[in-house]
Amino acid sequence: MEQDIRDQFGASAQIALASADRLAGPIARAGRAIIETLDGGGKVLLCGNGGSASDALHFSGELLARYEKERQALPAIALVADTAALTATGNDYDFTQIFSRQVEALGRSGDHLIAITTSGNSPNILAAVRTAQDITDLTITAFTGREGGQLGNLLRDTDIELRVPSDNTARIQEAHAIIIHCLCRLIDKHFCG
Repeated sequence: MEQDIRDQFGASAQIALASADRLAGPIARAGRAIIETLDGGGKVLLCGNGGSASDALHFSGELLARYEKERQALPAIALVADTAALTATGNDYDFTQIFSRQVEALGRSGDHLIAITTSGNSPNILAAVRTAQDITDLTITAFTGREGGQLGNLLRDTDIELRVPSDNTARIQEAHAIIIHCLCRLIDKHFCG
């Protein structure tokens, strides 16, 4: 059991380091884009399913409350948090529209959508991104893994993909958590000096 535990930590560290090598530039670009959104009076919308939903809640909480430093509260909405909207949309329309309806209602020019999906193939995430792309000047950052899935092919040149170089869902989620903390640190440094 102890060796298996060591192996899990080793595998996670290996993917984390590979992600740092591959994604430092795109993470910095995403950080600048999020900061530009917040400086411009826009808000951050976040969505994901399962563990990625938890990541969306985590990131939103770090922006609304604080990360490591005291600073102003920053506008972020985890679209996974509104149970009434999720269940009404799923019931009255379809589960694939649970995020796109919220993006349609809440997203405005100058906002930033963060879409989190380890596979890149979640139909409700794809629908949210398509809706966001219809809103002029709404920036999209996609957290993915594997080969990027359908989402990787859907993104425009102006969108940002943070694709973790792994096929293992657990490793991708672990790297996504580190990326969230990297972005939070960049945001803290901007707003706190």
